Amino acid sequence: MKKEPKKKIQIIAAAESLFQKFGIKKVTVEELCQEAGASKMTFYKYFPNKIELVKYMWKQLIDDSMEKMDELDQRDIPFTEKVKVLLKMKEEATSQMGTEYIRDYLEMVPELLSFYNQIFGQVMMKFMDMIHRAQEKGEVRRSIRPEFFLAVVQQLMELAKNEQLASIYSDYTEFALEVNNFLYYGLMPAPDENKN
Repeated sequence: MKKEPKKKIQIIAAAESLFQKFGIKKVTVEELCQEAGASKMTFYKYFPNKIELVKYMWKQLIDDSMEKMDELDQRDIPFTEKVKVLLKMKEEATSQMGTEYIRDYLEMVPELLSFYNQIFGQVMMKFMDMIHRAQEKGEVRRSIRPEFFLAVVQQLMELAKNEQLASIYSDYTEFALEVNNFLYYGLMPAPDENKN
């Protein structure tokens, strides 16, 4: 794997830090450069604009997630255990994002929407493959159609944008986990994580 230049790494680290605190929309290229200790010329050497930086960061995140999903899918554990791991991954990712970043992510900066849909589609295809294998093993209901599942996921993502509903939770991570738990477990209690 090719090693990234030090300044590029610093710009990405600065973006992660500033986006967590202030969201994507409010952070300027100038602020990113100041936080990274880099000139604007250096920034533009690596990224044509802030949106391309965000795409780069999201692509890295998705590539990492896809790799982890592949590793998880190869493990010889029941699908319910795989779901627990996936929920933990989601919790960790969400807890690292600040409220404004999450808002910007959910409201989707228009320039990012088609890119997001593309990478989200890749993740969902990978997850649907996991579900198909679980269906073959009898671990997931065979009657669930992939199109229905994807439609439910999309509706739950719309629900995640509901500020009034989100406000009843202590933080957005708790709300996101509630949405994900409902997706996987419905009204039934989630399996006890302390059981082996």
